[in-house]
Amino acid sequence: MTTDFSKLESLMEQMRTLGLAELHFEEGDTIIHLTNDAHSPHAQKPEVVTPASESGNAQHTITATMHGQFYTAPSPDEPPFVQPGDTVKAGETLYILEVMKTLSRIDADFPCRILSILQADGQSVEPGTPLFMIETLDA
Repeated sequence: MTTDFSKLESLMEQMRTLGLAELHFEEGDTIIHLTNDAHSPHAQKPEVVTPASESGNAQHTITATMHGQFYTAPSPDEPPFVQPGDTVKAGETLYILEVMKTLSRIDADFPCRILSILQADGQSVEPGTPLFMIETLDA
């Protein structure tokens, strides 16, 4: 059996577009069952840890919530979602976390400015691993 990755990518995009948590597809001998933990009621949002700041700025660290691979871009040949100095709106993608072969785009919960990216692209992370230093912005 050969795997049609374009069909798989199309199904994954449909899941994202429709906000589905699970998708089952059968065609001939091919059976594909996809789940997206990001839509699961048990999925966690990235944790924001607020360090003490001498300057009084609203600086925070975004940390990983699960074990997985941290990716800064949608693919190796595309630019990163965000870079230091970027201003990000709530709902914009910050990174991808691959957990058990499932890719989940993780979005910003609030407007912020990226101060630094703390992990390398493709780095293995675990819960609590610092990923970004950010500065919150007024909505």
